[in-house]
Amino acid sequence: MRIGVVFLAFSVLVAACGTEESTGGDSDATQTPEVMAAALVELITEDHGFAEGPPPFTEYLIQNRIDTSAGNATASASESARQLTDAEQEAIEQAVAEYGVVRWIDDPSDWRTPDLAPTIEGAAILGVGEPVIEADTGLVPVSMWCGGVCGTWLTYRLDMIEAVWVVTDIEGPIAVS
Repeated sequence: MRIGVVFLAFSVLVAACGTEESTGGDSDATQTPEVMAAALVELITEDHGFAEGPPPFTEYLIQNRIDTSAGNATASASESARQLTDAEQEAIEQAVAEYGVVRWIDDPSDWRTPDLAPTIEGAAILGVGEPVIEADTGLVPVSMWCGGVCGTWLTYRLDMIEAVWVVTDIEGPIAVS
């Protein structure tokens, strides 16, 4: 009898673990790459600051670590911010490459001229902050720097609609230079 109870308890535990693994796509960590990519695409296609039309940039210099000043123009960037994961970089690169050349950079200040323009003509420097995802809603801070008087910092609200992250609003302040 005791062996039967232990076997039954073990079977229930294994079944529960198997069920948890099969629904793993619902966790926040697995959603982070797609929500980040959707936010950056919205920034470069809709909120690039150059009126309506296609993005004016030919190259995107994307920070390879979390931009702690994304969403807030007056915040200080932190050198200790975490690196973007391979999955995050892959999702972002796939989404942004449709609009121009993608180059991953470590320190954005290395890619600015003395007058604060990107060192590559026609480029924009992009940053993405740490997303906050709860259920089917995410908040993603982003930044775009294209010169001394050309920058945008804001936080997007995204919702999962028909299995796709869609920007539905802007949360909090917007900074534009």
